[in-house]
Amino acid sequence: MKLKASVLTKPGGREKNEDYAAYYERRGCACFLVADGLGGHRGGELASKTACESALEAFQNRPGVSVDHLNSYLKHASRAMSALRSKTGLEDSLKTTLVILVTDKKSAIWAHIGDSRLYYFNSGRLAFQTKDHSLPQRLVEIGEITFDQIRFHEDRNRLISVFEGEDVSRFTLLDEPVLINEGDAFLLCSDGFWDYVYETEMEYHLQRSRTPAGWISRLEDKLLERAEGNYDNYTALAVINR
Repeated sequence: MKLKASVLTKPGGREKNEDYAAYYERRGCACFLVADGLGGHRGGELASKTACESALEAFQNRPGVSVDHLNSYLKHASRAMSALRSKTGLEDSLKTTLVILVTDKKSAIWAHIGDSRLYYFNSGRLAFQTKDHSLPQRLVEIGEITFDQIRFHEDRNRLISVFEGEDVSRFTLLDEPVLINEGDAFLLCSDGFWDYVYETEMEYHLQRSRTPAGWISRLEDKLLERAEGNYDNYTALAVINR
């Protein structure tokens, strides 16, 4: 089996893109990351880039698919973020979401913080998606709103946890890697992407796309049909295990 991946990241209706995406393959393992620097903070763009690149650096030095490996990548990113906070003096402005996936084509493990999401598709069907660290997600859990209402909730952008570089305990990690099969797929994306693209559409276009690039392109078309005005940066990283 061979992993195929494609990245899309654009500023949307904004002047600056504070999203960041990256991936790297080494020794039979691959690491994929998407981050969304918090809008309104001067360090958003710097935070998303630093979080991704430092975690990827740790992966390159010690590739592997385990809880221990994943924790080590996040801790390395945390140290890099903390050093950057001290160096720049942006102690209160370096904040970002982060979602990270590591796989060896046989198993996969992931973690996330904030409202950037990972979707996992098995046999073309959505099998798992991360839960946002946000106020609307909390309202879903206590039964005040439905999951579908998250996209349109007035507090959609109120995050409960973000990555600031001090502590990785607020990340949600899998307890252990999951087995994956040929044809399985992943979509990592910022909220500016999933805000306008529905899960049923992700499934539908995955089943009709031969490549990750084609899949993302079809989904971007849906996004652009709906987005207007000063809409958010959007980023998607698609991975298919062929």
